[in-house]
Amino acid sequence: MPIPLGRSQTIFKSITNVLSSVFSFRGRATVVVSLISVTLVTGIKYAGGLQRFELAGFDWLTRLSSAKTIDSRLVIVGITEADLQRHGWPFSDQTIADVLATIQRHEPKVIGLDIYRNFPHEPGHAALIEQLDQENVITIMNVGSRAQADQVPPPPTVPWERVGFNDLTIDPDGSLRRNLLFVNAAEKPYFSFALRVAKQYVDQPNTVLSTDQQSLILGQGRIPRLRQGDGGYHNIDARGYQTLLRYRSYGAPGRSLTAQQILTGDFEGEWLRDKVVLIGSVARSLRDEFHTPYLGGSGEKFAMPGVVAHGQIVSQLLDVAIGKPAIYAFLPAWGEFIWLLLWVGSVSILAWSIKRPETVLLVGIGLALASFGVSLVSFSYLVWLPTVEPILALLIAMGLVMGQKAIYHNTYDALTTLPGRDLFFSYIQRLFSNPSTEGITVAFLDINRFQVINKSLGHSAGDLVLVTVAERLIAALDDRMKLARVGGDEFALLFPHSRQTQINDCLEKMRASLLEPLILGKHRLSISVSVGLAIAQTQSHQNPEDLLRDAHTAMYQAKAMNEFRHQVFSTDMREHALSRLDLESDLLAAFENQEFFLNYQPIVALQTGRLTGFEALVRWHSKDKGVISPADFIPVVEETGLILPLGEWIFREACCQLSKWQTQFPDLALKISINLSAQQFKQENLFHKIERILNEFQLEGHAIQIEITESTIIENSQAAYELMIQLKQLGIQIAIDDFGTGYSSLSYLHRFPSDALKIDRSFVCRMENSTEDYEIVQTIVSLGQKLNMHLVAEGIDSLKQLDLLREAGCEYAQGYFFSKPLSVADASNLIKTQTQAVFGLYP
Repeated sequence: MPIPLGRSQTIFKSITNVLSSVFSFRGRATVVVSLISVTLVTGIKYAGGLQRFELAGFDWLTRLSSAKTIDSRLVIVGITEADLQRHGWPFSDQTIADVLATIQRHEPKVIGLDIYRNFPHEPGHAALIEQLDQENVITIMNVGSRAQADQVPPPPTVPWERVGFNDLTIDPDGSLRRNLLFVNAAEKPYFSFALRVAKQYVDQPNTVLSTDQQSLILGQGRIPRLRQGDGGYHNIDARGYQTLLRYRSYGAPGRSLTAQQILTGDFEGEWLRDKVVLIGSVARSLRDEFHTPYLGGSGEKFAMPGVVAHGQIVSQLLDVAIGKPAIYAFLPAWGEFIWLLLWVGSVSILAWSIKRPETVLLVGIGLALASFGVSLVSFSYLVWLPTVEPILALLIAMGLVMGQKAIYHNTYDALTTLPGRDLFFSYIQRLFSNPSTEGITVAFLDINRFQVINKSLGHSAGDLVLVTVAERLIAALDDRMKLARVGGDEFALLFPHSRQTQINDCLEKMRASLLEPLILGKHRLSISVSVGLAIAQTQSHQNPEDLLRDAHTAMYQAKAMNEFRHQVFSTDMREHALSRLDLESDLLAAFENQEFFLNYQPIVALQTGRLTGFEALVRWHSKDKGVISPADFIPVVEETGLILPLGEWIFREACCQLSKWQTQFPDLALKISINLSAQQFKQENLFHKIERILNEFQLEGHAIQIEITESTIIENSQAAYELMIQLKQLGIQIAIDDFGTGYSSLSYLHRFPSDALKIDRSFVCRMENSTEDYEIVQTIVSLGQKLNMHLVAEGIDSLKQLDLLREAGCEYAQGYFFSKPLSVADASNLIKTQTQAVFGLYP
């Protein structure tokens, strides 16, 4: 049945997304990290480096998952310390014969004698031989080491079919976790003591077989052979048929009796009927004990008597014989590889997706605990999954991913996935090193009005714009060109040539691509960029940093001239940039050297000609360059943020001088006008600073007039309104400076508690020769009068301008016609000498 077109397209798109994810940088990095981690851990494992730790993991799993139940088929008859005191050691043959005879009277299914008996211990040897001749009695031997110095043969009268060797195998760390069940020797087969007992209980003498050299069959169950690479084992002697010991509990797996209880008849006969009865020492003084995965209360390993350990094995084999799962299974080599790859891949993907390192650590710990939890659950179902391997692999993978992320973040941009600045420099250096390269061009691109998008629509919208710009730029480039993100909203483009025609065509193609509308919610945006170009020949030996810096300088020139044009770098631009940098450096030194000072320009009442106050104006006298115009340094001060400390100094200095004048001329009501920049007006603690300065110099607020531009008010009207209300509470007057140059003044003017309007000098200087400008001045004066606001005209240079302002009804004025800005001494002399009709405006 054919797949519908729409569905097939969906499937194809899904496959494409998966493939693109896999073959992306992060996808490739995840695959590489996973393979390296798994290969490294697997290599360590097969070198035996993890065996000790995996065995410790097995111990933990054993302790956490043991059933702690009693096997009703099993009875342990232990020879205790009290029995040794009563009967001595070794027990006489008669004592053992009495124990066997008493047990036989209650018809047990099997008796396993876990006591070496290879020569007589009179009295009672004949009685013991008689008991050992019983068909349900299994004896034990010790095959010993290769030197055969510690061999203990079985009782000589017991046939080989009822003899088992001691099957307890000790791991390199001294713990008992596995047992040797069967050795198919050339001369005859060797059965372990526990296997002989279990086989006798099953009552199928010929059912224990070797099959395909990999497993044994007992009753209805198969016992797989433990291989050297199974579980956590890699450096062990795995000869013969070995299995892992499944502990039923940390103590005796069946009912426990003592030898004395058997001899005195202190037990119920039904306890022994049809049971497996194991007889052996549980006295610690005989040192027949083995370390186990369990821990004692003191923190030392729990020592399990040999007969109890044999009971654990017998119980395990009896479960196998009736078809119950009782033997641990292991993953094959390829299964372990997939098991590790699953966890490593998970942590790699998550570590790449998560930004915060502490969150990555928590995720890694969570996955490690999860892998241990899965291992614990599977262990309870007799499947031993590696525990240390995945945890180690997780740690290695996290370390590799964090290292890769550090390298990636130093070379690639996380948001756009474009190369970063350092990688872009390497591209340039590679071209410089190529002798066949004729020349290269670097373009520096800056998104116009990006800050407006960020502030108005939020940073998420700004991020979307950056991603979209990156995608469109990539689509407009050919494979030879290299694009990188080198700043917040700044991109760099490398052309492997300097052919201007091709570069212009590429830039036009990029501009056309960016101008396509970008929809952000309800907003449709058209994106443009300012572009600066820097061209270098390979033989010029120019370094990449300088080339990008030159392109950056040209970009600023393009932004200043026309956002739809690009500019090619010239040495004049560099000189201008260096001059600007020198100015910034000199400004910092000016603060340290106290090179700033204030001049005061008189403000005159036009109808009386009297001095009413001054406007405080900052000046800078550099010790190296002399007097520097405010038009040159004020924009730099505002751009660098130095306007905040400078503005506070101006306010304090002006208030200090006003306080001195009030003391010197107590009869004059002088007023000081002080300009505040937009950055100062945005300070949260501006009100408290002004209040503190007024209190410091004991000034009334009405003696201070603060001048702010209308654009400052309009930019954040609500905050401006609240601050102006606070300042009015101090009695401070507020004047709107450069009035008439803004575009929204009239719509906002009536809302704010301002006291004066300052008519911009651009209207005043032209009104002599322009009727339109004079009418604008008349309109501003009329508006101010209707709003009960004072009017101050700036920049008066002639008597005619003065007459026109009087005619229009303007109240105050300042300008060179009256006086240029004065030093403190000259301003003080002016106050002293001109107390009436200051400037002779009236006879």
